Amino acid sequence: MARGRVDVKRRINVLMDVWNKVIEMWEETGGVLSRGDVVKILKDVYEKESIKPLKGASNPSDLYDKELISLYVVGKHGMGLEEQYPELFDRIFGDEVKFESTIDIALREPIDRAAEKIKTILGDLSDNTLARILRLKMTEVFFGFSGNESFVNIVKVLSKAFPTKTRTVENYTRFYIAFKVAEAIAKGKVRDKISKEALKHALALEIGLSDKRKLPDDSYISRIAVEVFNVPQRSLMGILSATRRPKPGVKSGSS
Repeated sequence: MARGRVDVKRRINVLMDVWNKVIEMWEETGGVLSRGDVVKILKDVYEKESIKPLKGASNPSDLYDKELISLYVVGKHGMGLEEQYPELFDRIFGDEVKFESTIDIALREPIDRAAEKIKTILGDLSDNTLARILRLKMTEVFFGFSGNESFVNIVKVLSKAFPTKTRTVENYTRFYIAFKVAEAIAKGKVRDKISKEALKHALALEIGLSDKRKLPDDSYISRIAVEVFNVPQRSLMGILSATRRPKPGVKSGSS
């Protein structure tokens, strides 16, 4: 049985340690703290604790900047720090505050009205921004602050509200499915190829990904299982098929 380390509590505790360092520096400097400073603190603590950011197969240059979403989610929903340090949140997490507002609007308003309000908040919606919005909701699910259905709902709404961004939404959906399968393998809930395929197709059905060609391949799932959840490569042999790496220019997903 493949076993990794899906220790959400430990990851949250590490993020709380990051918050302690951030707040200490914020108070020592009288609020003279940049987003880059916080990224450095986060990266240093993660490396010390041997923790990888939540990620897919790639390692983009802005990975730790994206991982600030985890810090934001734990700080706001787990520690209630937004009310205590509103200026810190405005200065460091202005983007994440907007992303969360976008999610609230998307889930509350009719599609057309939601699209217009989101454009007012974010301007032209870039692929990177859309991926970060989805990452925020996925991170809430991972840490237990939201249910899976909330991620499914935001995917469906954003797909309808921004039809020109279908490919970006599909790429992130592929990442989400791969991440959930890798997590299930690490927890020991998926132990063979049959249960792996069943879960993969069930997630695709739930989220509305009808084109089976766009499902994540086993090499992509393997990368996440090994790098994020610390599943030994040899333990995956009976669960994941040996697959080729994606061809250059073909995206496996977007983290």
